[in-house]
Amino acid sequence: MNTPLMRTLLALPLLAAGCSASPAWLSHPWRSEEVARPIDEPREPASIGAAARSRGEISTDPAEALYRLGVRQADPGSGIRDYRAARATFTELLIQYPNSRRDAEARAWQATLTDLLMREDDARRALLRLRRSEEDGKRTKTNLEWLRQNDLDQERRK
Repeated sequence: MNTPLMRTLLALPLLAAGCSASPAWLSHPWRSEEVARPIDEPREPASIGAAARSRGEISTDPAEALYRLGVRQADPGSGIRDYRAARATFTELLIQYPNSRRDAEARAWQATLTDLLMREDDARRALLRLRRSEEDGKRTKTNLEWLRQNDLDQERRK
């Protein structure tokens, strides 16, 4: 079952880990040696997690995590852009946490994404109508050519 709630629940650990799907002990070129150690080793307060939390990049508030997930899903520059999923995430945020501090922003995102999705659907339908019109035009042209050829054949027989 692929519900928005399940997607959010699966994404929350990724958001809490700074959007990294790899274990903290793996060495990466952009990570310092201080970070590249096993998870169970004690960390100093100035570790990357504490530093990220102090910068506001990682939130322990589930409403904030949902909000940030929705923003990432709505961001065209992110690798996970999905406007329908973003709208579902903001809707879920509003249902589960109606009095969160991100309530107004979530409502604005939800309205904007609803409008955008409606416009995308309208554009998709208009494109389909255009393609059907082009196909009808080609069919009409073919029929017209056939009728002309038929008329010429009848004139020659007389």
